[in-house]
Amino acid sequence: MKRKTVATLMLAALPIGAHAANWLQLQGNEPKDTGYYKLWGFFQPTYTYIDADPIRGLGGAAAPFNGQLTAANRVGPRLEDNEAFQFNRARLGVRGNIIPEKINYFFLTEFGRNAITSERDTAITDASVTFNYIPGARIRAGLFKLPTSEEALVAVHTSFPYVYFSNAATSLLIETQYRSTGAVNSSGASNGAADSGGSGFRDIGIQVYDWFNQGPWEYSYALMVSNGGAIDQLYDNNGSKDITGRLQAAYIFNKSKGPNREDASVWVWHQNGERTFGGRDFDRIREGVGARIQKGPWRATAEYLRGEGMIVAGPNPPFPGQPVQIGLNDKADGWYVEGGWRFHKDWEVDLRFDTFDRLTETAALERKFDTTTLGVNWYAYKNTRVTLNYEWRTMEVSNPSAIPAGVQLNNANLVADNLGDRASLQVTWFF
Repeated sequence: MKRKTVATLMLAALPIGAHAANWLQLQGNEPKDTGYYKLWGFFQPTYTYIDADPIRGLGGAAAPFNGQLTAANRVGPRLEDNEAFQFNRARLGVRGNIIPEKINYFFLTEFGRNAITSERDTAITDASVTFNYIPGARIRAGLFKLPTSEEALVAVHTSFPYVYFSNAATSLLIETQYRSTGAVNSSGASNGAADSGGSGFRDIGIQVYDWFNQGPWEYSYALMVSNGGAIDQLYDNNGSKDITGRLQAAYIFNKSKGPNREDASVWVWHQNGERTFGGRDFDRIREGVGARIQKGPWRATAEYLRGEGMIVAGPNPPFPGQPVQIGLNDKADGWYVEGGWRFHKDWEVDLRFDTFDRLTETAALERKFDTTTLGVNWYAYKNTRVTLNYEWRTMEVSNPSAIPAGVQLNNANLVADNLGDRASLQVTWFF
């Protein structure tokens, strides 16, 4: 299969909904005709509204928060209100060849408002060089996306049909570094505070990968060794490296090629590392499996993700500025199933259901989140898309009998029932 790249993805992409692709290949390599450099970028102005009222009825130590919006009912990353207009992403970069077909590079910066820039105004999101000298073992080094979930790898500006990621991907794969702010509890939960912005599914490291074709079948692999730290720090904060691997097999229909190809694919991935918290190291394990098919105007994807070891649960009490609750030896898992129908050359309707079960080893703290997203995409031009989403969101106190009756149980139920639906409108323009 002729090699394609992000350059092809952006400059030649037709308005076709969420694309089937080999993202390891597309984001790691450049074709010869890209030249030595090419400027590129994309912008995503986004309006978000969460249909929620300030919470009432909290008792005990949480009573001072009555009349405030919970963190889940505020628009990130600033968490100021339940509605906001902002540039969700504003990225500019350069890519090209150093030695055509042998050495290529990829560089991208972020100026938008999201988890990556929550601690600063701008950030470098990608800075990598790929060496294509060893048959069957291309080498990519620097800062780039980890070979994990399909949802994490997809190019958001051309091929992600929703405004927000699923709960499982957001909670398990967009990592923020934390420091301890109190006693470290090996069971239950400990308190922490953020020490970095979000990872954006990325890390600094070295990856060996390649893809192989046998008739209509394509087989891909990737193995990456990375720091497991903040993406703006070149050094590792402990002596342990993260090891991440992914395998994928795809059946390509009708010899189609490039980012818009029609295929059926399956994949599996695993990540293993450690994080230092309160002077001790704790496991951070993530893994998943998934499948996708795209043919004609139809698309369907399903993916299961799970985490073990360090699981971040959010602020407790659930309001901005409060200590973050972290399970250090806990578990979480979730899945999503989604599909799209291109009923007109310029219009697509999308539907996704995702569920996420958090802190499953600590009965009193376990919470389950279900979200159903209805979306419409209008492909106004080949480089411009308008996305409208409405999300029905619910939160469940999984084990009410494990929470002491009275104020604590009442507070937990009030917070869960207060979670509001979310509507968002996003324009994507790339060049």
